[in-house]
Amino acid sequence: MSLLAADIRAFFAAARKELRQQRRYPTLFLGLLFWPVLLPASWVLMGHAYSGNDPQALAAFAERAGSTNVAGFVFVGYAMYMWLSSLLWGSGTALRQEQVRGSLEAVFVTPASRLVPLFGPGVATLIPMAATFVVMGVALWVLFGVVPPLGAVLQAAVVVILGVPALYAIGTLFAATVLRFGEVAPIVQLIRGMFVLACGITFPVAMLPGWAQVWAWLMPPTYIVEDLRRVLLQGAGLAEVAPHVAIVLTIAMLTALLAIAVFRFLETSARRSGMLSRF
Repeated sequence: MSLLAADIRAFFAAARKELRQQRRYPTLFLGLLFWPVLLPASWVLMGHAYSGNDPQALAAFAERAGSTNVAGFVFVGYAMYMWLSSLLWGSGTALRQEQVRGSLEAVFVTPASRLVPLFGPGVATLIPMAATFVVMGVALWVLFGVVPPLGAVLQAAVVVILGVPALYAIGTLFAATVLRFGEVAPIVQLIRGMFVLACGITFPVAMLPGWAQVWAWLMPPTYIVEDLRRVLLQGAGLAEVAPHVAIVLTIAMLTALLAIAVFRFLETSARRSGMLSRF
């Protein structure tokens, strides 16, 4: 067996191991039936309560958000929040979980490429993420009667698939920092909060100060959530969001290369300092 074939086999084995662990604790999936439904729904109802259903308030919202569909706007943004949470707490903390279990050193003595433990476990987050999208879509339909056209849904799925590498790379970049800092939960919380605040997840980017908008458009989630809203709520086609998709893919490639470089540097440092066995 060639080295490449062996690494591919190890990659899928790492993903399969994470999936088996998820299956072993099915109560972890209960959150998929709660958070994606009640929280965004409460935000929508709160927005209607604060606006008093005043047409002027709805017009002001549409001017900034590009759509009068408040429920759709909130649910798409919260879908991005759940997506970020799954990746940052999944692939972003996979190495930390191995470290806490005491198995990280054993993983590193295998002959497989170091990219396997860095990128492999994150594959297991794709299934809960897909389930979250389905649950939120059903909730949006049942609770608020919002049903996007099938064509728009399919185009949104393409945007999601093309956006996976960028967010996946962000998760692996944080996973690499485990080799230097150990516990990364506070960093994950900080970065997730920054994404929520700056990327137009809970409110339009246009509401931010000018300098903050510049930073927002340097982050992949801003483009992804904006394109999803344009496709689902404004009827835009893939050709219209193609420039954003190209930017996201470019950022994904650069972030992945950065994650690999940081991982290799920190691995060498961790071996010298004995950090692999500390937890």
